[in-house]
Amino acid sequence: MLYIVSGQPAVGKSTWAKRQAKQLRACLIDIDEVFEPVIQAGLILAGMEQDDRDSSAYKKAFRKPVYDAMFSAATANLSQIPVILCAPFTQELSNPEWVQQLRHRFDCDVLVYWLHAPVAQLKKQMVKRGNPRDRKKLEEWEQYQEYFVAEKPQCEHIPIDMGENKNGS
Repeated sequence: MLYIVSGQPAVGKSTWAKRQAKQLRACLIDIDEVFEPVIQAGLILAGMEQDDRDSSAYKKAFRKPVYDAMFSAATANLSQIPVILCAPFTQELSNPEWVQQLRHRFDCDVLVYWLHAPVAQLKKQMVKRGNPRDRKKLEEWEQYQEYFVAEKPQCEHIPIDMGENKNGS
């Protein structure tokens, strides 16, 4: 079984996914936990800011290889244990056929969870966590939010309301 935990940064994906992984005894592959050191090293070698995650240069150079590596790790583990992939998956969620494509690719059941919360709450949580990667997002909040234009995913998914009293922690 492949579980996808998606949603905007600061919505609570990692916390929620960790709890699910423990409950399901699943392999957790969290984009931030697993790939952060490699991404930072690559950004430094490329002469880019090590906290950049939103520029077009970052997305062009790093997004596809990081997501490909997540899916490769899932492939290596799915025959032994359920796998949870935790990342925004923003582009993928806009594809109405994405879940069917994943089922075909991995030959297993797939559930996509989309965690969401009010934008004001996301900003508050992002400020609170104080991650240097969020500095530019917060400085250009309205422009940053334009990247997340879809009200909800276009693919099959299970919505999880992470509103104030349902924050998953």
